[in-house]
Amino acid sequence: MTGDEERHMAVYVFGVVAAEHPYRRLTDLVGVGGPDALVRRVPAGATAAVVAPAPTQLRARRRDLLAHQLVLDCLWQLGPVLPMRFGVVAPDEEQLRAELRRAAGRHLDALAQVTGRAEVNVKVRAEDRMARQHAAADARRVMDELRPFAVRGAEGPPVEGCVLNASFLVDEDRMESFLDRVIEVDGTLDGRCRVRAFGPMPPYNFTEPIGA
Repeated sequence: MTGDEERHMAVYVFGVVAAEHPYRRLTDLVGVGGPDALVRRVPAGATAAVVAPAPTQLRARRRDLLAHQLVLDCLWQLGPVLPMRFGVVAPDEEQLRAELRRAAGRHLDALAQVTGRAEVNVKVRAEDRMARQHAAADARRVMDELRPFAVRGAEGPPVEGCVLNASFLVDEDRMESFLDRVIEVDGTLDGRCRVRAFGPMPPYNFTEPIGA
């Protein structure tokens, strides 16, 4: 396939990084859709999108979800990234570049906001029916206890069996304190609920999608 043909094909977008992100340290990363979907960068001035050829039939299969997550984890370990949710496809490189240039200021501001920070997801699961009677109070308590240890906190959509599903943006140098606090809060709920943290991870819930 020639470079010109590649530029006019739909691309699957993993995320946005700054132009100086050390992307070149990643080699042979495979994207969504199979072994031929090699990951590459689409530069546009001060920022760049990390992409791969879009599969003809995009479905949320486990292997593709894991491939999406792996690419973003690798990028994030090297520097700040604005991760896209699974399934974001741009019509072609030229339209993607135009959107990156249009939103460059917003993307750079967002990258600055997540530099040196990571997301932690916290779930509070009720152990039995009686525990659900205290659900609202326990959820508020957990949020109140964890917010001082984070830059931002936001409740997410309901999750079956959980009284709270929340995400927190945490400074890397406060991550240990945050995770320790999760354990401490878990111990204060008298066994009614269990508090569990998942992360650190890329800041999925603290960035806006391309074109937002």
